[in-house]
Amino acid sequence: MFQTTEEIRSQLAAGKDSFDEMAVPTAVESDLNDTAIRNYFGPFPLPLRDLLINTRAMTKDEEGLIRPTVAGLLSFGLNPQRHLPSAYIQSVVYRGFYPDSDDLIHEEKIEGPVDHQIDGALAFVKRFMLKPATKKIGRKDYPQYSLSPVYEALVNAVAHRDYSISGSKIRLFMYDDRLELMSPGGLPNTITLETLPYRQYTRNQLLVSFMSKMKNKETGASYIEARGEGVRKILSESLAHSGKEPVFSLVGPELMLTIYGQPSPHEKK
Repeated sequence: MFQTTEEIRSQLAAGKDSFDEMAVPTAVESDLNDTAIRNYFGPFPLPLRDLLINTRAMTKDEEGLIRPTVAGLLSFGLNPQRHLPSAYIQSVVYRGFYPDSDDLIHEEKIEGPVDHQIDGALAFVKRFMLKPATKKIGRKDYPQYSLSPVYEALVNAVAHRDYSISGSKIRLFMYDDRLELMSPGGLPNTITLETLPYRQYTRNQLLVSFMSKMKNKETGASYIEARGEGVRKILSESLAHSGKEPVFSLVGPELMLTIYGQPSPHEKK
């Protein structure tokens, strides 16, 4: 089992590695996917274990045993949730405007390594968002959300959530008029809600470094770009699509993003 959050934070304050660089105490090398590693790194001259240690996908634990790190397991794990049970996206669809069990349409746990989680959650939104259309001259679709900012939001949530908070997962809730994405962990001291679109911060530097070189299978682009424009893209593109600006807010120990859907053309104005 992982240490308590207090013990972990005490280690960090004492100058220990960041949480995503720490060894996962129940994981072993065979929990990593050799195929994913070779696809990511390409041909390499070093023995596989040396490569994983040099890139910090694996490290020594307190007993001197070589184990996958949190970032290594999240990036290349066969089943990361076996050892990091809260590292998934809980996705829920409601037909209505509030979380009411009577209005629950579908619920899904989106697991796997980080790229699978992002792609799976985006597919979830695409599947369940409303897609009204008009046929006055030719069919014209009015998808509820622009998927590009939703994708950016999912990438940010997975990359920057606080994995040291035990029992907390990313939550994606879809309603008739909006989606809410809640990510464990607040903002660091140097960042505020007002400065979030203009400042960069990286809670999980090793994980982000892996994700910056991971390629999306559909687009061929990296999951994380170095330009730091993700938040501004979420705000501007969502506003242009729906006419309503997204809202970042802090709810206890979570950062919540609300993205509003484009109104249906059939709604009365």
